[in-house]
Amino acid sequence: MGLYSRLRSAWSVLHDGGYDFFSLDGKRNDVEARDYNLSAYYSNAFRGCLLAKARPLSSLPVRVCERDGDLRVKAGQPFAVALGDLLRHKWNPFMTGAEGIRWLMVTKDVLGEAFARVQYGADGLPVAIWPMSGAPTISVDNGGRPVFRYGGDKFTQSGNYLESEVIWVKSPLLDSDGIHGRSLAELAANEIGLSLDLSEFYSHMINGEGNFPGWLETDQQLNEQSFKRLVDQLKDGGGVLNAGKIRIFDNGVHYKTTTQSMVDLNLVEQERWVLLETCRTLSVPPQEVFELSNATYSNIEQGALNFANKTLVPECVALETAFSGVLWAAGFTDCYVQLDMNGLLRGSYKERMDGYRIGIYAGVYNPNEVRAKEDMAPYEGGDEFMRSTAYSTVNPETGEVTPAVTANNNASPLPGGNGDSQRDDGGPGDAHAMGTALAVVHADMARRVRERFEDKGDSDRFRDFAGRVLAPMAEACAAEGIEYDVNSDIEEIING
Repeated sequence: MGLYSRLRSAWSVLHDGGYDFFSLDGKRNDVEARDYNLSAYYSNAFRGCLLAKARPLSSLPVRVCERDGDLRVKAGQPFAVALGDLLRHKWNPFMTGAEGIRWLMVTKDVLGEAFARVQYGADGLPVAIWPMSGAPTISVDNGGRPVFRYGGDKFTQSGNYLESEVIWVKSPLLDSDGIHGRSLAELAANEIGLSLDLSEFYSHMINGEGNFPGWLETDQQLNEQSFKRLVDQLKDGGGVLNAGKIRIFDNGVHYKTTTQSMVDLNLVEQERWVLLETCRTLSVPPQEVFELSNATYSNIEQGALNFANKTLVPECVALETAFSGVLWAAGFTDCYVQLDMNGLLRGSYKERMDGYRIGIYAGVYNPNEVRAKEDMAPYEGGDEFMRSTAYSTVNPETGEVTPAVTANNNASPLPGGNGDSQRDDGGPGDAHAMGTALAVVHADMARRVRERFEDKGDSDRFRDFAGRVLAPMAEACAAEGIEYDVNSDIEEIING
């Protein structure tokens, strides 16, 4: 029976329920004795792709939210809070939340779907989540609700379980009825088989059991004793430790070599082909499993983005939907579970800081909110939001443009004269709606005008020079809808 047939037979056993996924027959490292339901785990290529997806997702922060109109807020329902605590910390006394997510991710791809049971306390709140080692059968009760009939395992008793008691995650491929997930390991059985065969071949080669250097020939008749002695000589010379030793045979035995060599097999390319085929099946870029033969700085960076957007995001949505199904089945339809994908950026300090900076200056975050994300204590005044003075708001109904900083909230009025004094009487030198940036520019303009006045005195030529210097200020004020008189400002500068 081939590997594909063995996997398919094992899959039928799993769907009958009651199979202990974690059991092994014989020695763990014995390829022939192992349970072939775990064959995918013995394939370096398949195992590497599984972990490339499961490990990043298991590191993401988990939170339970609810909708308050169009806003997303932290869920306050006791049921949602209890479920969130389990997902963030420990599913049960033997399994952390990160281990639980890794188990779901790996199991669903190997078996096609993964199930976990939610245990409730006397108060009706979730108190534990237990992995289900088998696959329950699914039916519908008289009310149209799904019922999961399970054969039981070491942590879950046999019986019927409702939708609110079962977390169900499926692989990306579904069967023809659209209900059950298909095993990616089963569909990639050929690649897994080749990967296992290559590993076994290397093992035999190292032990001197699988090489094919040639054959022995002799013209003499070998008796039983001579033949046995020849066999013992061959056994004694196998393995890496005996490589390079010279063999001496009697009875006219001489060695004939074959034309085939290890180079002709091209095993490295075969391994690479198996890995690439497995990567395609599991939607994992080759560089994520350290296949860097065609890697460059630019395509690795782009591949990481593609991996996050096209592989991890869909997997993340599948997990969120499965966890949220418990909330929805319990009647909390406004609540949902969210995995924070921003957690994947925690390893890049520069990108994280750049994102925070943009968020603060755009008014999305305040400094204390950013400090909370970095587990830092808040500081006094850090709850204030920043807003650029260069921005304006547009009324969506009238189209009227309003400066972001107005006379009521301007903290830095435009200084008059040479910048040493400020006006508050509404005169031309008072920039009630101007920010610090324009105040600095005006101060420089006023300095230049006053220096010319002190050097040349008041004249038509001086007035023309001052008008040209202050013309940009007049245009800026006109664009912002601020009253500004150039001649009055010149008089103020002269008299300042």
